[in-house]
Amino acid sequence: MKTKIFLILPFIIIIASCKKETATEEEMTLSKRDIAVMDYNENYLGSELEDPEWTGDTATCIAGTVPQSTHDKVINRINYFRRMVGLNDNTTLDASQFEKYQETALMMTANVKLDHYPDITWDCWSEEGANGAATSNLAYNHATDAVTIFMEDPGGGNYNVGHRRWILYSTSTQFSYGTTDKAMALGVIGVARGNTQIPSYIAYPPNGYIPQQLVFPRWSFSIPGADFSSADVTMNGPNGNIDLDVVSVPANNIGDNTIVWEPVEIDDTSLEDVSYTVTVSGVKNASQTSYNYTVDIINP
Repeated sequence: MKTKIFLILPFIIIIASCKKETATEEEMTLSKRDIAVMDYNENYLGSELEDPEWTGDTATCIAGTVPQSTHDKVINRINYFRRMVGLNDNTTLDASQFEKYQETALMMTANVKLDHYPDITWDCWSEEGANGAATSNLAYNHATDAVTIFMEDPGGGNYNVGHRRWILYSTSTQFSYGTTDKAMALGVIGVARGNTQIPSYIAYPPNGYIPQQLVFPRWSFSIPGADFSSADVTMNGPNGNIDLDVVSVPANNIGDNTIVWEPVEIDDTSLEDVSYTVTVSGVKNASQTSYNYTVDIINP
């Protein structure tokens, strides 16, 4: 699992009159943009998975397994997204629940549909798989592709970005999952909590640099225990104010409390960096009533 970034820091030796000058701090370190590009290449693209190498079979209802290499890439991608927003990037997978979530993924694959409450009429139904369905994110995509779909959270039923919120749940230290070659169940309830490395807010897209490939239509802002019922969101870009629609101030029962909006005409295809400032105001039950940050969209 590639979750550590090893940076080779450059140094510059200037020869003048036989005297070696000391390199500046800026010259000695990689920029935050460079680090974001390196992280994307090594840990996002590096966790791409064309084939999860599933050993099961829907015809005989065998849940099967996947190899350790698939496990490593799944947790690497989860930790990549958590690191991006300032959360702990050392979450692990609970192997003791793999079998349950493999049964869940098998059911979704065999029936070519997703449901958190499958009944006994389903092909390849099992009690263990049904229990897994009730405690997991479900996607009709496999392994690491599913993690990205959870972060995007497209579709009319996902305005509250609940799948994203579980991946970015502030206290999480563990997940579990099962995957076939077509479907994935990511265990997000009934796994270990206890993380205390919690930033003042959890924004996606985050403050700082983000590859344009990972900027999705729905933007979100979370604070544990905050009240967004009277909150307002404004955005500014290179050409001034950005129109947006606040699409969800959801019930506080999915991960951390969150406000979700969809900005209009964001430039996520430019060859140049594009910056957008976000202000979330009117926040209650938090350390501040207003938060301001800048999202820098880059082409890595």
